[in-house]
Amino acid sequence: MSRTKRNQQVQPPSSAVRPEAELESRLAAALSAAFPNIPREELVEQRRFTVRLGHETHEFDSAAQWEKSGRADVIIFHDGRPLAVVELKREDLELTHADYEQAQSYANQLTPRPPLVVVTNGRETCIYDANTGQLWSGEQDAANAVARLLANAAKLAAADMRWATEALMGRETGVWVQIVRSATTRLLTEMTDPPGQSDRAFAELLLFPRLSTSAVIKSAQAGTTFVIVEGAAQNGKSSCLRELALRTRDSEDLAVLMLRGSGPGLFQSLANLFSIELEWNLTANDARQWLRRMSTGPAGPALMLAIDDVEQDTPMAADLEELASLRPGNKLNVILTTDRAERLVKAPNGRTQTAVGARAEVIEIGPLKLEEFQSAQRALANRKIHFQQGAEYAEDYRAPWVLRTIYDDAARNPRHQYPNSALLLPPALGMELVDAARRNYANQTDLLRGYRVLARCTLADEGARSAELAIAAANGFVVRHDALSAEARHAVAELKSKGAVHTYRHAGGEDIIVPTIPAAFLSELADAAGDELARRATADPQEAGTWLGHRLAAMYLGDVIGAQAIRSMAEKTGGISSGIIDSLLAIEPTEEPIGNALVAMVAPDGRLIHLKIEGEKAWLSNRHGDVVGEPVDLGAEQPHTLGNTTAWMILGQLARLPTAIVGDDSQRMDAMVLLNIGRCPFPLLRANEEGLGHFVHDLGDRGRVLCQDQGPIEAATQAMADLFSRPWTHADAWVNAAIETGSLPLLHRLTIALRTVLLRNVPDLSDWANLALKERVLPTLTATIQGSDCSGRGAVHNAD
Repeated sequence: MSRTKRNQQVQPPSSAVRPEAELESRLAAALSAAFPNIPREELVEQRRFTVRLGHETHEFDSAAQWEKSGRADVIIFHDGRPLAVVELKREDLELTHADYEQAQSYANQLTPRPPLVVVTNGRETCIYDANTGQLWSGEQDAANAVARLLANAAKLAAADMRWATEALMGRETGVWVQIVRSATTRLLTEMTDPPGQSDRAFAELLLFPRLSTSAVIKSAQAGTTFVIVEGAAQNGKSSCLRELALRTRDSEDLAVLMLRGSGPGLFQSLANLFSIELEWNLTANDARQWLRRMSTGPAGPALMLAIDDVEQDTPMAADLEELASLRPGNKLNVILTTDRAERLVKAPNGRTQTAVGARAEVIEIGPLKLEEFQSAQRALANRKIHFQQGAEYAEDYRAPWVLRTIYDDAARNPRHQYPNSALLLPPALGMELVDAARRNYANQTDLLRGYRVLARCTLADEGARSAELAIAAANGFVVRHDALSAEARHAVAELKSKGAVHTYRHAGGEDIIVPTIPAAFLSELADAAGDELARRATADPQEAGTWLGHRLAAMYLGDVIGAQAIRSMAEKTGGISSGIIDSLLAIEPTEEPIGNALVAMVAPDGRLIHLKIEGEKAWLSNRHGDVVGEPVDLGAEQPHTLGNTTAWMILGQLARLPTAIVGDDSQRMDAMVLLNIGRCPFPLLRANEEGLGHFVHDLGDRGRVLCQDQGPIEAATQAMADLFSRPWTHADAWVNAAIETGSLPLLHRLTIALRTVLLRNVPDLSDWANLALKERVLPTLTATIQGSDCSGRGAVHNAD
């Protein structure tokens, strides 16, 4: 009864034979062996055909298959009806039961279904009855046997479609690759906003290449089973998965299936997905077994599960832990994103590793590094959004959520769609970010209401915090759980259910809440600060300004929030109290050497380290001051600390708004502020932790100033340039007043500002700036430097 034949006459073709000719030769030999009594001209082959799985159709091209892998699938017709699916393999490839299953699965998906399945490698040919799966014997009267098969085919019961789908989703076929990539494409579409909307994770026409994505691919290819991408909210974790899927969509090594971390868990999520996409009804256990099968075997690319936003103590986290304990093979990689990797890689006791942790590598993603920011600049330039000189020095622009906020606002503006329109961003971030955030989230009232409650608690929180949390609060928005009101605790529950906040215990030991939409929280925090400022100013404007300068001193984007708070108060009350401005001016910045002290700082790798400093020596220590190792001699390079900078940085931001006493243009509040804060003896900038230091000229006891080639990267210098870029009858008088101060830092900032006005090509005003620069400012600056004891030394600093 066996219909297995040995075909010794088939010889390996010459390497010079074209793939199509080789395939033709192999197919002719296979048909001759399978159906020796049927004339060749009665057998018609179809080398391209489609198979439908669920909602999708997949096309198979036998010639392309043969050229790529040395195997091909062909449908054979007899008398106009499908007779057989033929699975051809090269003679050096052994026949396996999987070959039959693959061909059988194709047959089961076709209508009408071919009654026979033929598998052959040239040396051996096997023919199966597609209905019973048994070897078929018809050689005594092949023509009549074939006729009977075709006549009975229409009467046979429908194929077991579940079995066929399972076979087609096996590693031996290429169908599963198309299926998972198609599912990933659909999820990315669901998570992507059209231009100008801010509701979803991605913007349709915006993606910044990240170095972390390359690191993820490299780690997976090196054999790491679990790769965890860790980072703060809206730092680009989800975009890393998006970029990963897009970069590998044509890869022969990796096929990405992207899933959400929320929901019923990994195995049930897969079962649900395949039920919807393929009409393939699975249980969670079926999905578990499918993953195990997919993790082994030599054929096809590795399956990469890309799971977005996995939190501790969720069904997804539990299933990933189970998957790790099953020890999957090297054909399965799991890439997941989370805010805090430690909660997934360590047990609750904080010491032992979890099963995931034992097989995982953690890759941190943070603000854009210089080359990433330069790529982002090019991407935004393609959308007609450009940066002025010096933007690369501003750390604030390195936050991906900031660039997304700016892009969404520009894309929403109808004027931005005009052919010759473009947006030119200042070299340092200002209140325009708050304006953009307000417009982007204006319709999300429930979100904003919840964030407003949290913002009030943040401003009212005067409790002690650890060094770790203090550093975190200077670099992102965090709210202490212990500072929440009863109303805020209810708001947190609502916000968490919508994914608008994450909660966890910080490294310093405090329980905290982190808003996951920083732009919306920024807007509400600035408005809440404005309301509180107005309330305090009603009683005592001086005290209100002092409160603002000190309360925002250690807060992320405190200068922008403070300036916006003053503007918000002015919009609601009709003016700005001079008492607030005077009290902010009274908080003068300081620079002092660090004496005997214990200092906490963030290392380049993100670790918090402590230094114990005594005299001219420094030791690494723990948080209690217990030293480790040998001391470092600080010598003349004794570190300094800057204090009270936020109040004047707030004024620098505020001075970018034209402000004057009503009816008296000579009494410009912005001009008065700039004449004072412009004399600060060191740059008023936040530290840039991403490796691009500011070049600073050391003027000895006269202070330090930024290199003029870097442009107006201080808010105060930008404000000066804006002041002189608009007509003002008292501009010359202001320049003269600045010269009369004899302040080298002020004259230096004025030089940068006038050069900026010159570069802007403002009619008449650029010529005026050039004349003022050459005839008054530069001669005075040169004479002052020569007449002082300034060394003019240069140095690179992360002006912190």
